Amino acid sequence: MARSWRYDEHTWPEIKERITEQPVVVLPIGAVEDHGRHMALNTDNVILEGIVHAAAQRAPDDMIVLPTIPYGFDEHHMDFPGTISIGLHTLVDFASDVAISVARHGFTHILIANGHGSNHAICDLVARNVVIATGVICASMSPNAAIDPTLAQDVIAAERRSGMGGIAHACEYETSMMLYLRPDLVDMALAEADFGQLTLKYFNWDHGEPSVLSWQDWWSRFSRSGVAGDATVATATFGERCFAVTVERFIELVREFRTIQIKPRTDHH
Repeated sequence: MARSWRYDEHTWPEIKERITEQPVVVLPIGAVEDHGRHMALNTDNVILEGIVHAAAQRAPDDMIVLPTIPYGFDEHHMDFPGTISIGLHTLVDFASDVAISVARHGFTHILIANGHGSNHAICDLVARNVVIATGVICASMSPNAAIDPTLAQDVIAAERRSGMGGIAHACEYETSMMLYLRPDLVDMALAEADFGQLTLKYFNWDHGEPSVLSWQDWWSRFSRSGVAGDATVATATFGERCFAVTVERFIELVREFRTIQIKPRTDHH
């Protein structure tokens, strides 16, 4: 039988054995929120799980994946029906408890994979909580390029069809990823370009460009549809290209992360 890459599909003796091998334990955290009129509420979870699960299937010796926490900090999206919002402190505490439980069993490398923009800072705080509480190596990152384009930046820069502001949320990138992963959840007849977000010298919402400010407004104050960007130019081909390179580099990231050593502390008091 093939080795499972799912944490919760192991028996407790199997988990005990995996602890001796020290794979990276990945905790995905997503969201249920508006993604325009053309895409399902579970878009963030579909993209996040698509990337992480594909990577784990290819590299089951390097990582095992916890069940996804499917909800995020989403109060600013609550003007759009269907959004589920978890309180800031509740999410920090809940996700921290999950990761700390893993560390208590003896796993030493825990990676929080974030799929929702407003979870970004929260996941960083969770990782810091876990390190302080347990001493293990715990970090966070966002494989969704609409949040952090790092893993697919070259492909996006070379192949995107939308101009500045076109990649932010329910945009060319996310719609293309969904057209590749779950085309049954996309209705391109309802896709639109919605550029209500600001583009300034020191702030912009196109995640292929740097922004000095980190700022989040009520979503309905700048988006009429739930889209921030241009969904109309999305293609499954672009989604497949972004997906393939992201999965490949996520595996590389996990393997590199696994090599980080736990060094002794020095209390200089």
